[in-house]
Amino acid sequence: MKISEKLRSFLLWVILAAGLVWAWQEGKMDPVIKTGREIVFGKPPQKPTVKDFKFQPVTRQDIHQKVLATGTVTLKTGAEVKIGARISGQVKSLLVKIGDFIRAGEIVAIIEHEDLLSRVARFQADLDAEKARLLKILAEGPLEINKAMAEREELQVQIKLAQKMLMRNQELNQKGFVSTTVVDEAEEKLEVLKARINLANEELKLKHSQLQNDSRLAQAMVDKAEANLNVEEIQLSYATITVPIDGIVAFVSTQEGETVVASLNAPTFVTLIDLRKLEVTVFVDETDIGRIEVGQNAKFTVDTYANKFFNGKVREIHPKAVIKDNVVNYEVILDIKKKKVAKLRPEMTTNVVITTGTRKNVLTLSKEAVKRKGKKTFAVMQVNGELEDKPVELGWRDSGQIEVVSGLNEGALIGIPNKLLKKRRKGRRP
Repeated sequence: MKISEKLRSFLLWVILAAGLVWAWQEGKMDPVIKTGREIVFGKPPQKPTVKDFKFQPVTRQDIHQKVLATGTVTLKTGAEVKIGARISGQVKSLLVKIGDFIRAGEIVAIIEHEDLLSRVARFQADLDAEKARLLKILAEGPLEINKAMAEREELQVQIKLAQKMLMRNQELNQKGFVSTTVVDEAEEKLEVLKARINLANEELKLKHSQLQNDSRLAQAMVDKAEANLNVEEIQLSYATITVPIDGIVAFVSTQEGETVVASLNAPTFVTLIDLRKLEVTVFVDETDIGRIEVGQNAKFTVDTYANKFFNGKVREIHPKAVIKDNVVNYEVILDIKKKKVAKLRPEMTTNVVITTGTRKNVLTLSKEAVKRKGKKTFAVMQVNGELEDKPVELGWRDSGQIEVVSGLNEGALIGIPNKLLKKRRKGRRP
């Protein structure tokens, strides 16, 4: 015969009640209550023993005070260059794409420039013509001057001869050998020659002045033609677009065949960044900013290379706060040591540790060895086979180590709970 579930439950409760009545009558309720309490609440914790700890000595080492913060890899001023066209026209050739590494002076694009070539050729011809005109003036002008000078010298010779002839005729006239008419003719001839040489001197001055004016005007025309040609050559050079720095193409906003229009601001169609010019912008909490100084060393990681540490140094501390979500931070700029900077990219998130101070050769113990009761701190020691809480005063914290200010001596064995050791080993990162 099968017993129903309700009957089975009723019989169990009857047996249990009978057991409780018997225990109460015999005065044996304590074991029952204890067993019930353990069933409901579990067994009470056992007092730890020496076997529950691993003991490590207090040692001396350098300990560092650090500030933890987050930040972002950013570009330095001048690390980003926007390349654009300074003339309007159709993009004839686009020679780069995103991700290309190019060096300073390399060509990234060419704008259609056939009209500029023809203008340059025309202005070059104008310049050549003006130079030829100047050379002709400089060549012919001195010849005309030399010719005039030769004529003047000939007149000077004739004047000397006329003067001698006049003096001779005057002497002969005094002796009665020639008439006064002859003397008058000699004087008239001398005066005519003097007039001619005066005219020759004026013509020579005029030729000098004309040569100067003509050469000056011709040189001015040459200069103007050169200026016009230079303008067109500069415009022509704008058709070939080069880059001023080494870098990686980060952005391209045009394509071959597209027409670009130059204005006061050159339209940007290629953006170049120099990944060697990176820095880290760190956001330091207002409670920590007072400990930050220029020149302090720092280490940081990025999510992409979580197990790689990059070295940096504090270069700037911005005085103006950055407030976001009611949290006050201050921007601190880190210079990055160039050894590993090529692995980094702008806008990468960083986890930064800035070393703000160092205490050398101080007593330290593991943070797992510290036990707290209220505001007091203790370290567990073994005394005569028993555990004893030793009061300690602690100082700086550095990763897993804490400075011991007082309460312990070097070499003292301090207990670390085995459970914490297992947990630490399990959670240890590679």
